[in-house]
Amino acid sequence: MAFQFERARSPAPDSGDAVDRELDRLAALAPNWDAQGAKAIDPAIIDAARGLVAELPLDVARAPKVVPMAKGNLQFEWHAGERSLELEIEDRETVHFLKWHPDEGVEEEGTFPLSQASRAADLIRWFMRGVANV
Repeated sequence: MAFQFERARSPAPDSGDAVDRELDRLAALAPNWDAQGAKAIDPAIIDAARGLVAELPLDVARAPKVVPMAKGNLQFEWHAGERSLELEIEDRETVHFLKWHPDEGVEEEGTFPLSQASRAADLIRWFMRGVANV
């Protein structure tokens, strides 16, 4: 399952492949990858992340930054100016999100089931709507 964000609009035809490669790279991280005791990224988290993005519409957003977390999970991040969106895959069933734009008074945080890809898509659309204005 390849990550397909941006496939329809991307000037770089392999941007989805780049995110998929980044997930592969994170899957290969050894314990203590940060030299501060970080756990290896849980393979179930990698699979859950791939499953989530496979459920998203192809044109939802540009590819996110994929960030490993010290506790063995990962996060997708989008940033443009003051606008930020973070989707942390906490476990194989839960996404924790942070939606942030101080100029608009937006500071929302919460969780939703990984099975609700439509919730992730709505959050990404929120981010993308404001990118043209940043």
